[in-house]
Amino acid sequence: MSSLRSLRKRLRRRWKHKPGPIPWLLYQPTRLLLALLNVLPISWLYAIGAAGGRLAWLFSRRRRAGRFQIALAFPELSASQRDHILKQSCATLGRSAAEVLFYSDRLRGAMDGRLLFEDGAEPLLRGAAGKGAVLVQAHLGSFETGGAGMGLLGLNPAFPMRLPNNYYLGERLKRSREGWGVTLLPRRGAVRLMMRHLRNGDSVVLASDQNAHQAPIFVPWFGHLAATERAAAAIALKMGAPLLVFWCLRNKTIGSWTIGCQQLLEGGTKQIATDQAVYDLNVRIHTCLEEVIRRAPEQYLWIHDRYRTRPPGENLDS
Repeated sequence: MSSLRSLRKRLRRRWKHKPGPIPWLLYQPTRLLLALLNVLPISWLYAIGAAGGRLAWLFSRRRRAGRFQIALAFPELSASQRDHILKQSCATLGRSAAEVLFYSDRLRGAMDGRLLFEDGAEPLLRGAAGKGAVLVQAHLGSFETGGAGMGLLGLNPAFPMRLPNNYYLGERLKRSREGWGVTLLPRRGAVRLMMRHLRNGDSVVLASDQNAHQAPIFVPWFGHLAATERAAAAIALKMGAPLLVFWCLRNKTIGSWTIGCQQLLEGGTKQIATDQAVYDLNVRIHTCLEEVIRRAPEQYLWIHDRYRTRPPGENLDS
């Protein structure tokens, strides 16, 4: 058993993100399954995705993390009300997976009337095109459709993404995003690549609501300090780039979304990205994200352990 496990590890290392006969063969069952699912009606795909997402509720560690964080964000709600939000949030996760794997390809060229905008959001976002804007979002609503919407608005967005280890599945995802005018950047060297993208007048999309491990800055998140990436705030300050927080919420009608945004920096003036400046801007980003998450908590990814990394000397027991 140990020799088989060792062989599998060596094969994974050998073929990780590389083309070849072994990853191609391993990709074929996934390719066939995706092809079969993709012929189903869109409403079925959403239903299958939601059912799959609800399986996350069965994992005690994820359920515990979700309950803990929703209780922090909504202490006024009863336990049953918070559990209802969490179950709906798990279903949203599955719907997002369906959009990533199938939906985006089928809707390309057929988005007329599907994207709605909150008051002032569309001209604000279109006005950022060509200015090298930093766009920040949370794992809220339709992360995939939000990025595609930025492409449709002419912002030429790029964002770092950890692709699947299988080369052929990764290439499939990359082609899908590129069809919407979205560029995927590798994680390694992402900051340098993002800054180059901004210098060309294009935009970058970052999510700042996930637990950060390396040299994080601790920012209040629903009243408790959370380890946060510095990148979005630091890059915007250093580059003198406009910074906008945006979101893409699912509407009740299947295949319909509403995009909103708020501009936090107009850009045009480069600043020194001191710890205090990065902290202050991140507080503003998080405050904005909190407000929109409270509007649609069932569409937020609560099962991610946002408070896993603690400030030195503190242990927030979840």
